[in-house]
Amino acid sequence: MVKWDGSCIVHEEFKAQGIADLQAVYPDAAVLVHPESPASVIALADVVGSTTALLKAVSQLDNLTFIVATDKGIFYKMAQSAPHKQFIAAPTAGNGASCKSCAQCPWMAMNSYELLINSLQQETNEIQLSDELISAAKVPLNRMLKFNR
Repeated sequence: MVKWDGSCIVHEEFKAQGIADLQAVYPDAAVLVHPESPASVIALADVVGSTTALLKAVSQLDNLTFIVATDKGIFYKMAQSAPHKQFIAAPTAGNGASCKSCAQCPWMAMNSYELLINSLQQETNEIQLSDELISAAKVPLNRMLKFNR
């Protein structure tokens, strides 16, 4: 059995060199990074945190420009909270790659409020998990929450 390491296909694609290149062009930009990104990307960050933490940073930091390394779905909320600030998507897949990630998770994009409400109202799509799996799943969740503390 091949076990999944819990990585995210979007965050794995962010590359430190691409962010460093953007920092050279935008030296006053703050770098916002989700903790599921590679260690080399996290090392360049001004803020590493959850979606909520990154959104707070946009309002709290004085920077007018931000390089953002997370799913592009966050940009709408960032622009709402700070319309006078500029948000630049961190590049993915590196220089010379034959394919570039769009920084959008195809699985997250399948979710919607309507589908969630329908599932709750109809009591459909329930997923049963063993106690062992629930316990194991808490480990990475608690690690992510620890970044926010």
